[in-house]
Parts: sequence; C-alpha cells; structure tokens
Amino acid sequence: MKASWQGYIDLGRLGIPVRLYTATQSIQPKFVQLHREDHSPVQRILECKAEQRPISIDEVVRGVEYEPGRYITLSERELERTSPLPAKTIVITQFTNLDAVQPQYYEKPYYVVPGRGGERAYALMREVLVRTHMMAMAQVVLYSKEHIAALRVEGDLLLLLVLRFAGELVPRDHIRTPPLTKPSPAEAEALQAVVERFNGPFYMHDYHDERAEYIRDLVERKAKGLPMPRSERPKPQATPEDDIVPILRDTLSERRLLPGDTA
Repeated sequence: MKASWQGYIDLGRLGIPVRLYTATQSIQPKFVQLHREDHSPVQRILECKAEQRPISIDEVVRGVEYEPGRYITLSERELERTSPLPAKTIVITQFTNLDAVQPQYYEKPYYVVPGRGGERAYALMREVLVRTHMMAMAQVVLYSKEHIAALRVEGDLLLLLVLRFAGELVPRDHIRTPPLTKPSPAEAEALQAVVERFNGPFYMHDYHDERAEYIRDLVERKAKGLPMPRSERPKPQATPEDDIVPILRDTLSERRLLPGDTA
C-alpha cells in the first residue's frame, strides 16, 4: 500500500521522519451515471458561464468570491504560503488525556509508520505515550488544508486522528429542541431492563454494510437474469405514549434488537 503523505513529527527540536497511510477505505458500490436511452456513460462538461462555451481543466483557476460576482484568484504558489506551519510537518503542540477530545471533533484517521532513520525516536514516542496514557495534540497541513490532530497509540503503531476545528461545528444553541417531559418510573425501569438485557461486549467486526452487500448481490443476480427476493424490515413508527412500557417489555423476549432479524 502506498503512503499518502511523507514528512516529519516535530517535537521541539526532535524530528521523526514518518509516513501516513489512510486508515479508511470505501466499501460502497461505485455507481456510474448512464444515459437512460442507451446506457452509455455520461460526462460532465466544464463551461464558462460568461462565454457559454466548454473549457478544459487547464483553463480553470481557483478563486474566492469577496463581493457578489467579484472574485480574487489564488495560485498554488500563493496557497502554499498561507500557513505558518512548516511544510510536511506534524507539529506537536501539547500532550493531554486520551479522553480530552469530544467525539464530534474526530474526522479521519491515518496510520503513522516510521520513516528511514526515525525508528528509534518513533518507538520512544510510542512507548512514552503508552506509559503515560496520554496523546499528543498537533497541527499539520494535509492536502492544502490546515488541521488540528491527535497522535495516539493504536496497537504497535501510532495513529493520527485528524480533527475538526471548533469553528467547524454548528453551535448547540443553533439547534432547537422541543421541551422534554420527565419519564415515569415504570418507563425508566422498562427501558433500563432492555439496556441490561442486551448489554455485552462490542466487536466492530460483528457489523457490516448490509446495504452495500445487498446492492452487490442485486447486481450479480440481475446480470445473471435471476430475480431478487424482497427482504424488507418493518418501517419504524412513533410509538404512542401508552404503548411504550408494553412494547419495551415485549422487547425483552427478542433475541436481537434489530427488527425483523431472526438470526
């Protein structure tokens, strides 16, 4: 697997050469847009609105609209100078507890592998993070965008978790919610019984993308001219308040929480 980024971890004056490998991959079917009449692939054409003619990608530059209908163009060279951070460098700014970052800030993970000449310092960083139960916070520019990131231990490797800046999250007070009533003791006890009934260890590999698997199966069967059996789970509906406790008590007899699943 080819590294997606190469650079350094910078801790004060300590430099550790590293390579980043993306830790995620798409498992979704790749859909292609086709012409309905002859199933020929379609393509998008770049067009200049003012001249109303197609243009090539070589004629395209990036710009920012600073007034309605008025733009400032920025070259790649100018964009490279916009960050005060050194190029190709993960700059560690502090260390903190492993639970210091709230879940909504996490965006994308990368495996961090030591580069040539950085094996010993990398091993040292990993060992001390394990001993202290801490993670390092850092700033880095990836693909022309500056990020804050968390560097933590994952097995025998370091993992770089790209985070969102605080300004990228919608403030909580922008979301309106209806007033919540206090549950009755019977309701709380019934739901707590369900929670305890289905409590257990979580294993990520127990879960898989069922929709993607269904689509792949559907494509294969249609290619062979075979019918696809219908497999629909019941759609959820709002449960009337008087039915909440009885339905929760019925749920205790189920083998699994997934509706319509008999596995």
